[in-house]
Amino acid sequence: MRHLLLTLLILSCSNFTVSAQPAELLLRHYRQAEMFVNEQRFDAARREYQKLIELDPRVPQAYLGLGNIYLAQFEFDLALETYTQAIELKLPSPEIYCNRGIVYTKQGQYDRAIIDFQQALTINADYTPARFELGFVYQQIGEYAKAVREYERVLPHRQGNLALHHNLARCYFRLGQVDAAAQQHEIAQQIRELQDALDAAQQKIREKPDDPNGYMALAKIYANHGQPQKAFEQYKAAILKDASLMAAYDKIAVLYIQNQQRSKAVTVYKTAVGVNSGYIKGHLMLGLLYQQSNQPKQSAHHLEIARQLAEKATETTSNVQNLNMLGAIYLAMKDYPQAETTFQQALKVAPDNKQAQEYLHQVQQGKKGVSD
Repeated sequence: MRHLLLTLLILSCSNFTVSAQPAELLLRHYRQAEMFVNEQRFDAARREYQKLIELDPRVPQAYLGLGNIYLAQFEFDLALETYTQAIELKLPSPEIYCNRGIVYTKQGQYDRAIIDFQQALTINADYTPARFELGFVYQQIGEYAKAVREYERVLPHRQGNLALHHNLARCYFRLGQVDAAAQQHEIAQQIRELQDALDAAQQKIREKPDDPNGYMALAKIYANHGQPQKAFEQYKAAILKDASLMAAYDKIAVLYIQNQQRSKAVTVYKTAVGVNSGYIKGHLMLGLLYQQSNQPKQSAHHLEIARQLAEKATETTSNVQNLNMLGAIYLAMKDYPQAETTFQQALKVAPDNKQAQEYLHQVQQGKKGVSD
């Protein structure tokens, strides 16, 4: 649709009838320029836009694309000239006015910047980049109430944007709204910490691309910040690096369970125990999931395997982790006396073991249910 629109604009902007071959030539240069921009090959993209302008100087999109490259490369005078040429061709694009306003802002021409941002919003009142930039100009000239008004209108569309929350905090502070400023500052600090953590994890991946730990760390960050799809991708990447990494399977399955996709979680745990038949937690979780889906035979099968594996592990190493796992299996099998004894053993090893304490509470509830 975008390329069809460009073709129509090329035809309508020309003073003469354009044959199919020149129109296709123009479109080819435009597509080539877009491809180079996506690849961040800006010099090559610039040449393609310039060729397009040479072939037909009345194609507004060519000026817009060329101006964007000048802006990205900090060539502000050329960007300003190019955007102005596009505006003179009367392309009704909020992006052109917004980007020219950004150039005016960088040059300290705030009055002109405000006019351009307002013009962009006249064309499209929902064009949030122009509204954010308008708020920034108001902030720069000390019109903090006006800045807050624009920033607050942008906020529903840019939750989590570091610059927005940081700027709001500064404006609220200038207006004497200390609590609101503190709230925005806290949000900005959390975003900055998240970005730092992401940068650190991504750096580990760049340094050791075959080490699954970097992918696991990155996935955990995404999962903890409400981005499950990105977490899925990183956990899967970790498995590709090490197919025996049971923790990655478990994390993927947990995300599925949290999203009420238990059948997918079953598939993941089945894959995990297929890779490692001694994966105790995998068998336990399959037992629990099959219980919830009313499949008693499959549940009993996996719980029995889990019990045997856990008992052997506890005989070898009677630590808190193994005791808690064994107790959880007894609890899932509704063997409350064995579960109670096992969790009490775990508490003897580590009296502050909160997990064992919580499990014991569940055991008491289970025993109460049986007696009732």
